[in-house]
Amino acid sequence: MINPLFNPQLLSQDGGLLQSFCILFCALVLARFAPISRDLQPLLWFNRIAVLISTKVNHPERAVSQQLTAGILATLILIVPCGIIVSFLLNLAAYPWFFELIILYFCLCDSAFKPVAEKVVDAITSGHKQDAKQLLSPWVSQNTQVLSEVGLSKATIEKLFTTPIYGTIATIVFFALGGATMTLVVRMLRQLEHSWPPYHPHFHVFSSFICQFNRVIFFIPTLLWHCSLAIQFGQLGFKSVWSSIIPHANSQQLNNQYGSYALAANLLKIELGGPQQFIENGTSIRVDLAKVKAGPLPDHRHINQAITVTQTANLFWISLTLLLPLIWVGLRFI
Repeated sequence: MINPLFNPQLLSQDGGLLQSFCILFCALVLARFAPISRDLQPLLWFNRIAVLISTKVNHPERAVSQQLTAGILATLILIVPCGIIVSFLLNLAAYPWFFELIILYFCLCDSAFKPVAEKVVDAITSGHKQDAKQLLSPWVSQNTQVLSEVGLSKATIEKLFTTPIYGTIATIVFFALGGATMTLVVRMLRQLEHSWPPYHPHFHVFSSFICQFNRVIFFIPTLLWHCSLAIQFGQLGFKSVWSSIIPHANSQQLNNQYGSYALAANLLKIELGGPQQFIENGTSIRVDLAKVKAGPLPDHRHINQAITVTQTANLFWISLTLLLPLIWVGLRFI
């Protein structure tokens, strides 16, 4: 017999939980179908502030302890005030759900990279490599102007396989654990690692703390993302997941994305990784990074394959955020 008090009981007991699921699902859908332009993303502005601060406080010629201390203090200065302000804003707002939705939407801004990847493919196939370089430039820390067609393909595939870790998966996990404030703080920590690449000689010591810290807090989101990719490839996928977890002899650099590169290379049977070039004060700096050789060099066809694989995994997580509350309500109803 159906309990006539079911609806009031459901709202009183699980109203907050259902509202949180609704906010998260709406943010995921908005980020997928109405992504914010790269130029309007607040996290890009945060990147620029982080780079500006690093130019003032990061001095590679100083002692290691001084560089490390400067990196930790710069991280605290950038993260703590923002976290406190957002926490107060959510506690004082008349409609906190609206601000939570906006925060999650901004944290999912990397969902806008899929259309960019498709445009990169179109530019490469039509022979307009310069357009592809300009499209990719705002999304990566390396200098795209020196990239060949292979380099553009590598960078695009690597971005496709890594952005959902810090966007979709991290947003779901950390919103469930600590709400919108924790989600935003964690996302900002990731942005600092992007602004201060730990494998860049200029930031090797300065950003070592944030890199090691992010390696710990993003371990579970990374594993979940890798599993959602691997399940599409059956036995090969799960073997690749295991190999991506085990530290590789050539991956001892501070590069938290190496495991994802290794997984992508093994799934697509291509080569990923390799040296990158950066522009520092008008000077080009080459950084040798480990390669993952699982097949031939990639081209635009492999980018299309990467788009298909990653979008399938993304749709799985979006669907999961819708199914979980429905299952919970169904169990309550029974």
